[in-house]
Amino acid sequence: MPVILIDANIEGHGAHIWTRMQSAPWNELTTALDVTFRTFSDVGLDRASPDDVVWYFCQGHGYYLLTSNRNQDAEDSLEAVIKLDGIATSLPVITLPSPDRVFHSAAYLERVIEKLLDFMLYADNIRGAGRVYVP
Repeated sequence: MPVILIDANIEGHGAHIWTRMQSAPWNELTTALDVTFRTFSDVGLDRASPDDVVWYFCQGHGYYLLTSNRNQDAEDSLEAVIKLDGIATSLPVITLPSPDRVFHSAAYLERVIEKLLDFMLYADNIRGAGRVYVP
C-alpha cells in the first residue's frame, strides 16, 4: 500500500487532493493502487519535525513525502539529506511547487492527481530520483 505523507505545511492542500482522488474518475485507480494519504499527526510525527527526521522517517516506513517548501538552507535540510544519504532505492520526495493552485485551478488539480497516480503506478521508476515534481 503506497502511503503519501502530507507535509505539515500543506495539510489542507493534501486533504483537497485526497478528496478529489476519491471521486470519479480517479477513485477506481486510487483504490486499485491502494494509495492512501496520511498526516504527521496520523503517523505520530511532530509538525515541527526537522527535515532530516521527516526524510529518515519516510524512508524507514516506506512513505512518500508530499511537500512544497523543504529546502537546502541547513545541514539537516531535506535537500542536503537527500544528497548525503539518498541511494538508488530511496523513495523520492514528491514536491508540489505551486500548492495553492490546487484550490484555484481544477485543471491543475487534475494534473497533480494524474502525476501522483502515475508515480504510484510506476513507483520503481522513481526510486533514487531524490525529488520528483507534480504536476
